[in-house]
Amino acid sequence: METEQKYALIGAGPSGLAGARALSRHGIDFVGFESHSTVGGLWDITNPVSTVYESAHLISSKTTTEFTEFPMPPQTPDYPGHAALARYFRDYADVFGLGQHYRFDTTVTRVEPDGDRWRVTATGRDGTATTELYRGVVVANGTLATPNHPQIPGEFDGEILHTSAYKDPTIFRGKRVLIVGAGNSGCDIAVDAVHHARSVDLSVRRGYHFVPKYLFGRPADTLTRGRPLPAPIEQRLDALVLRQFTGDPPASGCPPPITVSTNRTRSSTR
Repeated sequence: METEQKYALIGAGPSGLAGARALSRHGIDFVGFESHSTVGGLWDITNPVSTVYESAHLISSKTTTEFTEFPMPPQTPDYPGHAALARYFRDYADVFGLGQHYRFDTTVTRVEPDGDRWRVTATGRDGTATTELYRGVVVANGTLATPNHPQIPGEFDGEILHTSAYKDPTIFRGKRVLIVGAGNSGCDIAVDAVHHARSVDLSVRRGYHFVPKYLFGRPADTLTRGRPLPAPIEQRLDALVLRQFTGDPPASGCPPPITVSTNRTRSSTR
């Protein structure tokens, strides 16, 4: 088969595009597969498997997230939203000619080893399935497209909504809302909900540091950029700075933040 000496690359989101750029830069032939009609992955809100919502934006600042060889435009906000990111990834693909390697509207349904090659089966936009052999497979299909619904014992007569199905905060209008989890999406949605809901409660299993987006007038994740500190020292410094900016979490009724085994503090930037 003509593809036996090529690699298969699954996904055209940020990681898929990074992989495509690396392969093309080194002259390695590959074929890309993307189930959507364009690049951008979950950051394209029109993608049927996208889990982003209207207020979704980067939790890391643009200068610590952008591709080094392709900075974001100067007018881009420090924490760009999904629309700006979707444009950015499309521009990146266009500038480096990455889209030409992809088969869009094509879903990979099976990958299996075949001797020293890999057999890849994919279904195109016309519903036709094809199977081809490749030298290797790069999997960049994302981890957030399929929601993980927890099994919660007991009965509840109200509405249960997974983050993946959330798009617009007006659904909270006049309701009492309980948000389970204080990760990136949980905090985003909590902020959205307070403008519409009758009341909002946040349930967490452990204590967190809630990190402001800006410290000393700069994006918080850029303060030590280029000057990395040993993890224990950076952690103590972070805790001291956060205490000055956000106060003591238990004083607001939150559990005290805890330290995980990697010597990094669990946190959520908001």
